[in-house]
Amino acid sequence: MKLLFFILCVALRADVVEQDAKNAKPSGLLAGVARADISPPVGIPQMNWGAQTHVEAVGIDPAGMKATALVIGNGREKFAMVDIDILAIQKMDDIPKRASELTGIPAANIRLGSTHTHAGPLLTSVKGPVGRDLSSLEPRFWNYWSVMADKIVGAIVEANSRLEPVHVGAMKGTGSINSNRRLRAASDRAQGVGVNPDGLVDRDLAVVRIDNASGKPLAVIVNFACHGTVMAWENKVISPDWMGMLRVTVEQALPGAKCLFFQGAAGNQGPVQGFTGDLNVAHRLGSILGHEAAALALRTETVRREPKFEGFMESTAFIAKQPWRVLGPRDGTLRMSSSMIEVPRRKFTQKDVAEMEKATADAARAVEPARASGDPMRLHLAEARWRRFRDLAEQRKAPHNPDPVKVRIQALRIGEVAIVSMPGEPFAEIGIAVKKASPFPVTLFCGYSNGDGGEYMPVADEYQHGGYEVDRTPYDPAAAAEVVRRLTALVRSLQ
Repeated sequence: MKLLFFILCVALRADVVEQDAKNAKPSGLLAGVARADISPPVGIPQMNWGAQTHVEAVGIDPAGMKATALVIGNGREKFAMVDIDILAIQKMDDIPKRASELTGIPAANIRLGSTHTHAGPLLTSVKGPVGRDLSSLEPRFWNYWSVMADKIVGAIVEANSRLEPVHVGAMKGTGSINSNRRLRAASDRAQGVGVNPDGLVDRDLAVVRIDNASGKPLAVIVNFACHGTVMAWENKVISPDWMGMLRVTVEQALPGAKCLFFQGAAGNQGPVQGFTGDLNVAHRLGSILGHEAAALALRTETVRREPKFEGFMESTAFIAKQPWRVLGPRDGTLRMSSSMIEVPRRKFTQKDVAEMEKATADAARAVEPARASGDPMRLHLAEARWRRFRDLAEQRKAPHNPDPVKVRIQALRIGEVAIVSMPGEPFAEIGIAVKKASPFPVTLFCGYSNGDGGEYMPVADEYQHGGYEVDRTPYDPAAAAEVVRRLTALVRSLQ
């Protein structure tokens, strides 16, 4: 009887407030986040597709184009990561250097990542209408690019100025909006880019949640592998594609937090529904993945805590009182390693050259009948096809460069989380292999990052199937295995 009385007294005196990050000792980590609106003016060149007939955009997605910077440090060293709504990191080499001068963060510690939206600003002669004179558009486009670069630098500087103590946690789950995109023909050749439900798909969804010392969400990083190709050639709206609504949805679920999206190994991963001009589709898919990511983020514990038995309560039923109590902060280790690796370059055979020259000749012969038909769209598509094969033929006929391709790889450890990155468009098999070999509970694999290297990187087995990505790659079939080996060693070195 005395024991029961004691237990009841303990329960009555216990703290009625559940504990969270605000009750933990400091982790030793500091972080700051800032965002810039990089939405361009209407009328900016938007040349992301060979099939499109327009050049200038006529509207802006309400989700807006964003650049979000996260700086994380421990009082001794700092790292910056930026999520940017653009197709690819190009002509941005000066951004890390400029940001470094203003913040003291080493340029090598600043990673820029593109979301890989195919609905953003772009000026290129290899997309859009064949033969269009683009010279009058160049000043407008490059002025926007310069302003965008200034805003990205400013976001890094602002995030660095906002450093505060934080706690970091992460979780893995499953996303549902992607599919393998290498559509097979009856011959098992890659017929085109579409939806291949029988192909390998990486549905790993990883989130990293960063809370401030008060336990309030400061930032959420989402990592998933899926091309930003919902919006296609019919679309005339500048858009972050599905990634924009992903961020909106996560931020609505965790008020006060900024969501960053880190594109995964999406070289052969695309949306389950895409190549449309309907913005509602992009918003729907982004909302779906946003809710899936938000659920993970809401469940993520940024400190070590667990239910602790603190007695019983008499309340009709005899109820065990087990409030959540903080055990302490999570691992706050911050460590980065990067390496410039060399991978074998592709060497085209005479057969490869002959095949592409034949495809070019066949495409060229189809142009005149298309012109004679009087159908503008038929002519436009015929010219686009001829241009694609012509450019690939020129690439294959060029003298072989025997030097290996240099690729910059990077791995960052934040406590129990590893963030692995590389440039270009690696196939999902590469990301899966590195994540599986990682010693950390949660590993994010990011393609589309700044640094040396680029273009598609298929795995060796896919070369026999040909297709768009294989046609374009500058890498030898052995390159992917070498990247996996070197990235695995790199991430393991952070233990």
